[in-house]
Amino acid sequence: MRIIYIFVAVVFFNIPLAIGQDKYPAKAVELILPYAAGGGVDAMARVFAREASKVTDSSWVVVNKDGAAGVVGFTFLANSSPDGHTLVFSPASPIVISPFVTKNMPFKVEKVTPICQVFENVFTISVRNDSPIKSLSDLIQLAKASPGKISYGHAGTGSVPHLSIGALEKNLGIKFNSIPYRGDGSMLPQLLSGDLDFGAPAVSSIGGKSIRVLAVLSDKRHPGTPDAPSITQLGFPSVTPGLNGIYAPTGTSSAVLEKLQGICQKVVDSEEFKKSAQSLQQTPVYLNAAQYKQRLDNVYRLNSELVPSMNLEKN
Repeated sequence: MRIIYIFVAVVFFNIPLAIGQDKYPAKAVELILPYAAGGGVDAMARVFAREASKVTDSSWVVVNKDGAAGVVGFTFLANSSPDGHTLVFSPASPIVISPFVTKNMPFKVEKVTPICQVFENVFTISVRNDSPIKSLSDLIQLAKASPGKISYGHAGTGSVPHLSIGALEKNLGIKFNSIPYRGDGSMLPQLLSGDLDFGAPAVSSIGGKSIRVLAVLSDKRHPGTPDAPSITQLGFPSVTPGLNGIYAPTGTSSAVLEKLQGICQKVVDSEEFKKSAQSLQQTPVYLNAAQYKQRLDNVYRLNSELVPSMNLEKN
């Protein structure tokens, strides 16, 4: 009889432990934003955290850990405990671009596991309103006539818009004069003043400005610039927009990853998230872990071929 009592007691007192192990999140989730506060991705991360808190009835906190074009934040993630309570919300650049432009990567891409895609950050080929360049075809003809003379600004060496224009140059056999800036904020005044022939800003950066979009760097039109065709609609090769998603340390259990996918989908499908994304000129696009990983693998492969052809200096 005493043995039975002991057995029952052991089972009884271990029930809370078992329940605690099944519950996710079991504590606050730290959502690392590997860039400085105040930008468009930061704003989207905070909207996501707010909606994820509602979905899970728990705390999701955005923590900025910027540096080395996002690599610092991903390095922290790669070395974090794989329990699902430390995640990264970020563009994919640190895992699909940084390996090709960084001399010594402080983390291995294999140490990061994609959970889901949340939204796409679409870039443009834009000119000031009074520019004599009226179409993308005009721009390409000018580049063919004056190789390396037509100047354009972008958000920085190795950024998504820089590689997008690089892909266009490679596919069409043309050459522009690439001028890097520290983000769209410092590039756009130069575009508007006429110091640049064109720019490759994000749709989210050009609202209310005297800018005409020749094309969006995507395979479809963007609701923020409904009159501007996509680059593929104009018959030019497709390029990949900025892919933004959630990432976990490799080793996170399949059960937690599955729960995170469900949370992600609920947030992206929520009306509040969609409204906030629209106000920020971003496009919510959910992909599950398998779909997102396949897309990232494809972009990684394309960049492994593109970046060496651009002769970029590694930093």
